[in-house]
Amino acid sequence: MTENSDMILSKIRKRVSSQDRGIDMFTDTMAYQVEYLEGDGLVNLISLAAFQRKTGVMTFLASGRWQAVRVVLLKCNEQTIVLEALSNGQTASQNIRINQPVGLTFRMDFSKYICESTVSGIDSSILGGQNGKVLIELPKRIQKVPRRAYQRQPVPKDMNVRVLFWHRGFLEKAGSMPVDCYWQGQLQNISAGGMRVAVGLEKRDCFFIGQLFGIQFTPICYEKPILVEGQLRHIRQDRENYTLSLGIEFLGLEISLEGRAILERLLETVEEYRRLGSDGDTIDSPADMSGSF
Repeated sequence: MTENSDMILSKIRKRVSSQDRGIDMFTDTMAYQVEYLEGDGLVNLISLAAFQRKTGVMTFLASGRWQAVRVVLLKCNEQTIVLEALSNGQTASQNIRINQPVGLTFRMDFSKYICESTVSGIDSSILGGQNGKVLIELPKRIQKVPRRAYQRQPVPKDMNVRVLFWHRGFLEKAGSMPVDCYWQGQLQNISAGGMRVAVGLEKRDCFFIGQLFGIQFTPICYEKPILVEGQLRHIRQDRENYTLSLGIEFLGLEISLEGRAILERLLETVEEYRRLGSDGDTIDSPADMSGSF
């Protein structure tokens, strides 16, 4: 990076830091200190992310299914954010439409930033399955979550958490219908971004990478169940214990108030598991291993 670029970067960082201490930031009273940025603090943050060409993920609903497109932040002003959608040979970007509600997530330093917005413009090249620019409206506020909340926390040893999940289709190319469409598994670990679930090894033919699930589980016995959607990202066989370990990434939590309410419950669950756990060890989440979120 040139000396001039270093000076620009330093100035933007100072503006973001000063706004973090100002009235444009709100903090929830929870262990992970979730913060909300508004106004100049929000604009300066996204400007810094665009200056550094940060990558993120834009999610949206199309034909009743969640779609996820990798994007690069290019520019920000007081009205819009300019993104470059990276097709990577996938068809999801072709489903982007004007006035479509979207969620945007990206990472900077030791935090993950989450917001919702609406598409205000797209390049015609995107509809042809190529890379292209997407304009989204500047969000009113953006949520800041510490990155450590996206480390998977093992379920405490004295707890047995059952997970009910069912087939919801495929995110990309259509796959064959599984023999079974409804399963019960055991939660192994969880983060704000996903979970790992163990099922019997005999169910191997039921699961495919990219498969979508509806998921219901009760992480703590005295609480209400959590209902969320997810995508299968990893499959690992354990022949010694005759189990199949499924790495599932949560979808769409950043796109609505209801989704962010679920996200806050997940944050509370991760912290409670951390407190109850005997060893307190954490491991990378499915999303962290894939580098997609």
